[in-house]
Amino acid sequence: MSKKKTPPESLTNYRINVKIKLALLWTSLMFLYIYADYFQLMTPGKLERMIALETPMGPTSPALLVVFSTILIIPALMIFLSVFLKPQINKWLNILMAFLYACISILIVITSFGAEWYTFYVLFNLIELLVFILIIAQAWKWPRTEN
Repeated sequence: MSKKKTPPESLTNYRINVKIKLALLWTSLMFLYIYADYFQLMTPGKLERMIALETPMGPTSPALLVVFSTILIIPALMIFLSVFLKPQINKWLNILMAFLYACISILIVITSFGAEWYTFYVLFNLIELLVFILIIAQAWKWPRTEN
């Protein structure tokens, strides 16, 4: 009878709950948003356009700021919701939100591609797309309970 010995250098790989994985992916996404927007402040003319209350969607208005705020509030809330919602709602909400935000990232890549000063922005959005794909994949293969 031989006992299988574990080599001393092997490490334990703990199973992480899908809710925690989703929350961590949304958290990573928020960091990507923050840094991309921060670096965007360093592009030529950006601060001047901000001071002049100009946005890519037209002049800044209270309503437009609410729209921009909502666009950023949803992923921030997904961190919390990914942990606290029931699995069935959680799965489909993560898939839906990740898909919608992936579409936004694709539009940003298309409109920013080729602009030298926005190469970094394309890079950030491509990484964001990867995170959205991971969110969709994790939610899609949500483990089922055995009856």
